[in-house]
Amino acid sequence: MPGSGRKRVLINLATSLGAVVACTVVYYLLPVDRFGLVGTVNSVVLFAIGLVAVSSLILFQVRRFRIGGARHGSSMAGVAVSLYLAVLFFAAVYFGLARQDPGSIASLRTRTDALYFSLTITSTVGFGDVHAESQLARAVASVQMAFNIGFLAVAVAVVRARATRRDDA
Repeated sequence: MPGSGRKRVLINLATSLGAVVACTVVYYLLPVDRFGLVGTVNSVVLFAIGLVAVSSLILFQVRRFRIGGARHGSSMAGVAVSLYLAVLFFAAVYFGLARQDPGSIASLRTRTDALYFSLTITSTVGFGDVHAESQLARAVASVQMAFNIGFLAVAVAVVRARATRRDDA
């Protein structure tokens, strides 16, 4: 049924777009600037927990896509939304870092600046207008770059495996 497949694609895209909008709204509402970071240890632990949670979500979406794609309600759009959630996660970290140490990231003053910085890292554009200055900010940006490389490697492997399966079928 061609109409059914098209309908499923549209539903997946609408759901993905809704998730992107909802996550972006939540990002702008997070009270990152109201509560000071309790300490270095707590910050590192929270960062690690957040990174593991986002990584797990991405791996879950990639696995669902690899195993069954649309049959299991997953699509490449779901994987992309998961990556966008990682972008928002890093943007929140950058914004919190800039609020606690204003000189740590040059020209980062607003949540939009933080989102812009995180997107430039993810897209590998790197305009340079907003950039990490402190060692901690550079470390976080390096973690995001490594995270992105890992995501790309997994995505390429999954797409390649799926294409190979289709060729064999």
